[in-house]
Amino acid sequence: MDDVTKSLNVTLAHTLADGHCFLHAVALQLNKTPNSMQAYKFLMKAIKTESTKNKTHYRNFIDENSGRLDLLVHKYLHSKIFDHAGGDLIPQIASNALQNRSISTTKGTVAYGKQ
Repeated sequence: MDDVTKSLNVTLAHTLADGHCFLHAVALQLNKTPNSMQAYKFLMKAIKTESTKNKTHYRNFIDENSGRLDLLVHKYLHSKIFDHAGGDLIPQIASNALQNRSISTTKGTVAYGKQ
């Protein structure tokens, strides 16, 4: 792994491996506050707002047998239950939620969850 990180000129940063490693990694990159937990909570709220605001758009990606989008997102955000129908949409929802916001990122850091 050291050869890969050196060749890419990045460092690895550990995140919590608690079912939300993606959210923790994005929160680490947001660098909106020195406290990554505040950025994590900000991201969770942004995802919930985006999924609610544009639910008809995201509903098109979930088959009718999977359940309601709001419940799938809620299960992921609050219970850390990754359901492929809803969980696979989280990166897209997060991207859309953050797309129009001014974000300062920490360059040269790759975050990942480690158990």
